[in-house]
Amino acid sequence: MTMKKTTWTCIGICAAASALGACGSMDAMGENDLAGWESGSGYGSTTSGSGGSANGPSSGTSVSATSGGYDPPPPVEPPAKPDEPLDVACEQLDQTKPLKLYLSADDSNSMASPARARQLLNSGIAPTNIRTYEFLNYYNIDYPTVDTERFSGLGIFPQMAAVDGELGQYDLQIGVRAPEMAERRPVSITLVLDTSGSMTGDPIARERDVIRAIATSLRKDDIVNAVTWSTTQAVNLNQHVVSGPNDPKIIALANNLSAGGGTNLSAGLKRGYQLAEASYAPDRLNRLVLISDGGANTGITDENLIGAQSKEGDKKEGIYLVGVGAGHQNGMSYNDQLMDVVTDMGRGAYVYVDSKEEADSIFGERFNEVMEIAARSVQVELTLPWYFQMYKFYGEEFSEDPKEIEPQHLAPGDVMIFNQVIKACSAELVDPDHPITVKISYQDPHSYASKTSSSVRTVDELLNGPIDQLLKGKAIVAYAEALKTGLPEDLKAAQNSLDQAGGGNDSMLMEINSLLQLHPNFGK
Repeated sequence: MTMKKTTWTCIGICAAASALGACGSMDAMGENDLAGWESGSGYGSTTSGSGGSANGPSSGTSVSATSGGYDPPPPVEPPAKPDEPLDVACEQLDQTKPLKLYLSADDSNSMASPARARQLLNSGIAPTNIRTYEFLNYYNIDYPTVDTERFSGLGIFPQMAAVDGELGQYDLQIGVRAPEMAERRPVSITLVLDTSGSMTGDPIARERDVIRAIATSLRKDDIVNAVTWSTTQAVNLNQHVVSGPNDPKIIALANNLSAGGGTNLSAGLKRGYQLAEASYAPDRLNRLVLISDGGANTGITDENLIGAQSKEGDKKEGIYLVGVGAGHQNGMSYNDQLMDVVTDMGRGAYVYVDSKEEADSIFGERFNEVMEIAARSVQVELTLPWYFQMYKFYGEEFSEDPKEIEPQHLAPGDVMIFNQVIKACSAELVDPDHPITVKISYQDPHSYASKTSSSVRTVDELLNGPIDQLLKGKAIVAYAEALKTGLPEDLKAAQNSLDQAGGGNDSMLMEINSLLQLHPNFGK
């Protein structure tokens, strides 16, 4: 995750960052596509090695959909529709070279926003703080498993379709999938547990659920530390060697939690990192798990402390912070912005738990997705013919300058999804034989060796390829974007998008459809 606040200033119309949301997903591959991996065509071949024009953002700037700050926003009326997206004439583009953009969709395991939105909708409240790219992380889109015997890199899955009624506009979605991991590493987990008074009731119950769910996923000889904090801190477990799943000491820790006192988050994190450092081992998965409602009212949240602990060395993976949000069932008294900022600095996942079932899912079947890394420092480079522009981008940020886009981590078997609308300055210039290239640079999670994967497809190949994952991605994005505005017409358009994606046959899309209808403005 990144915390850049730079602005995209451009020739012509200035597109506000708020106009940028999140989108899409990719295509199902057949045997012919898989064969293309090995020949260097189709979805791309993999090689290993050392690892601005006027077409978009000015050099050195980026577009960010991230919001910062620590105070929870007050309830607001649904906002007006965002500004129109960027639209630049052909004369203003550099015709001598293709457009090269670097994309960020946030770490693939950050997915708090959808669960938080679900909780609010179930309480009859219009959600706020919607981060569309987290919806694409959360609602799984099926992609082919990467065959590690035939292909040693990341799978790249592009899909593209013309936008109805808009000449020269195309939905483009890119999925980057990591191979499955046969065996996860041993873990060293430090639990940093908020037991302040604001955690009374639903939050402390969800915190217990998370600890129990983590306990079910632990194995013999894993290591667990735990510190509870409110106004003061108490070390509950110090380098405890786990006996196996559902270790009695960890279950007892969960059962005995109680809430009361102030909220000194900074001191709790500092003590937690001290414990995590003492049990750090390079052959282990070292994670600090912060569970809180984000209601810090005592002490200072030291971003430098968090950033230093998560920073990677040449041959050392940092202690990444996994933020777990736990709030009241009525959706109130939860500081999403603070938890997002803290987790952003910690380079780990940010999830939200609204029920016991969610705790069991996130820290049970999705444990590796939240905790483990299959590809480090993933950088996505998209190269388009010169006449295309990034018209709408539904990720976290993009730039022509790779230094402006912080590389992200990718979990085993997981997918980074980049959804955008690209537009030709003139529809007549679109050549079906022109290539669209996606190049992925990353590091092996264990050897730190630099690697690349690439996909080169012509415009014609993409437009005549499958779009099933693209349709599902568009439906997920339409849902998130409709929640941002809360406008009845946008909510209805999101439902139509779900229908086009075959939402009646997909359990996740069915959930989204039912949640849409709970929005206070649906059907008005």
